[in-house]
Formats: sequence, structure tokens, C-alpha cells
Amino acid sequence: MRRAALAAIAFVVFGAARSAASGQELGPLDHYDRGVAALEAKKPEQATAELALAAVELPGEPEVLYALAKARALSGDSAGALRMLGRVVAMGYGAGAAADPAFASLTALPKFRTLAPSIAENEKPIVNAAPAFTIPEADLIPEGIAWDPKTRTLFLGSLAKKKIVAVAPDAAVRDFVPSGCDGLPLVLGMKVDGDGKSLWACTAEGDPAEGASPTRHAWLYRFDLATGKTLGKFPSPEGGKHLFNDLALAKGGDVYLTDSEEGSVYRLRAGADAVERLLPAGSFVYPNGIALSDDGRWLYVAHAAGITVRDLSTGSLFPLSAPEDVSLSGIDGLSFWRGALIGVQNGTRPHRVVLFALAPSLDRV
Repeated sequence: MRRAALAAIAFVVFGAARSAASGQELGPLDHYDRGVAALEAKKPEQATAELALAAVELPGEPEVLYALAKARALSGDSAGALRMLGRVVAMGYGAGAAADPAFASLTALPKFRTLAPSIAENEKPIVNAAPAFTIPEADLIPEGIAWDPKTRTLFLGSLAKKKIVAVAPDAAVRDFVPSGCDGLPLVLGMKVDGDGKSLWACTAEGDPAEGASPTRHAWLYRFDLATGKTLGKFPSPEGGKHLFNDLALAKGGDVYLTDSEEGSVYRLRAGADAVERLLPAGSFVYPNGIALSDDGRWLYVAHAAGITVRDLSTGSLFPLSAPEDVSLSGIDGLSFWRGALIGVQNGTRPHRVVLFALAPSLDRV
């Protein structure tokens, strides 16, 4: 897990991740940072100790395991290094390991030679798609995306221009909601509701300026799908930092949305005029993608450490289990599709789109 890729959550990492000087407990990303710094300082034993602590709480995070494999190789623990590297490669990562100087002492070993073909295979991009269209505005910076199957229209939300554009089947592009209309800020996750009448969008203010109040506001918008007119605007609670990031729509009309800054999940009940917390602040580290099973029972929440499931019928909450060779970390967008989860996994390298086949019970990979 690259710290740069998670800069937005640097101050909310796993609850109370702070510097040692503050006297507070370090979080796993702090141990990861310290481990990487020790590697760069050529202190592999210290790096191994720090990265092992990070791996305890991030057991499926390939970049933590890869760094730990390097530290163990450099400290002379060939068996431990190969074990870690084997896990990373099995997850589909480890590109470049064959040429990594940290593993120079391993390349002649039989186990490494066994891994070499898989490492080479993981370095090859898998491309089974072609560009569908190109937006004329190169500076749009689209983040959220939504599909209307009735009109075959695709909607893109813009971070840079604070608007929503619609792309017709012939690839013609038009402004659906103009820049800043009704105070529209940064546009993130979006969904078209099941009856094809509304487009829902998560939004948030930009990051507070340095030295300004640390508060940040977010809103859930509802737009008329035919006209683009604002039908509703539901704000985050006052105080604190909020970022409504992505949403899932229930067949009964409820809307579930992640608040990445607060580390929580909100719900807007059908017909209600305000959002409410379904899960409290600090429940997750940077919750992002969110999806709902077709039967409406299972709510899947992607966050920095994996995917957590909420059983909406009982209220129970548990991590989505997966085989050891499957990484659920670093997921941004998340969708439920035909008994599986599709994730945009851009918090790890390489970036990829993945499909996680679920058991018939839908509660594990």
C-alpha cells in the first residue's frame, strides 16, 4: 500500500496513527513508512521488524508483503523472503521482482526459479477492451460514473469543473448539470435509480486550505434524470471533515453512502429529508466503494484494509473473507454483479479491474 496513494487519509490511518513523539500508538501505515525508511537506510533488520508489524494488520496488502520480502531477503532470511514473495506473486503482483537488487541473493534458488514465470506473467498487462469514447475536455477529471440502461446514456462527474456530463450512445457529450449549478462542488460516486427517474451523486468541498478550519462539508444530490434539475440536496452533519464518496441504491429507495473522511457509512431512508449514520465515525479507514447484493441483504464496504460486510437483516458486521492469494485492499469503485463483486483496484500496483467470485451465501470470496 503506497503511502502516496493514501495521502488523503494520512491523518486518520487506523484510528490513532501518530508519531512516536506524541506518545500515541503507531498504526500499520506508520510501521510501513518506518520500514520503507529503514530499507532505504540499509537497515534490513529494523525494516523487517517494522514491516512485520504492518503486515499483522494488513495481511492481504501486497505492497506491505513485498517490502517485507525485500527486508527479509536483505537480512539473510531467504526462506521467509520467498514465502512472502510467493504470496505477493500469487495475488497477481510482484512485477519487477526478478530485476530487483533486493532479491539478488535469491535468484539462483530453486524456489525463486519456480516463481520466475509467474513474475514475468504478472508484468504483462491484460487488455480485453478498447476505448469507447473520448471526452473533448481533457481537463474534466471524471471520477464518478453512472449508467442509464433505458436511454443508454453514461454520466460522468467532474472533479475539476464541478459538473456532470452526459454521453449519448453516439458519443455526443453535453453538460447534464452545468458547473457549480445549485452549489455543486466536487462530484464523486453516482448512480441511476432503478425506476430510471433520478441520478444520485456524492459530492464534497475541496480540501481545506492550509491554516483554515479543518472542517469539510459534503452533500448527497438528487437530480431529475430527464431535465438535470436538482430534486434534493442532503448535507453532511455540521462539524468535522466529510467526503461523501460513493453510494449504493436499495430497491426500496434507501441510499447508502460512504463518508471517506469520517470513516463512516450514512443512509438516506426513502422519503427522508436528512442522512443518518448507519455506522459510526471511525468504523473504517477511508471507506470508498460500496455495493449492495441484489437481494438487499448484504452491504459491502471497501476501505483501506479490505472489504467489510454489513448484514442488513441482522445488523452484524464482519470482514469479507478471501483465500490467501486474493487481495481485497486498495479498492476504489465497487459493484455487485451476478453474484460477484467487481472492483476498481487502484490503491495497489498494477492498477486493475478485478472480479471476486462470491460463495452462494454471498458472504465470502
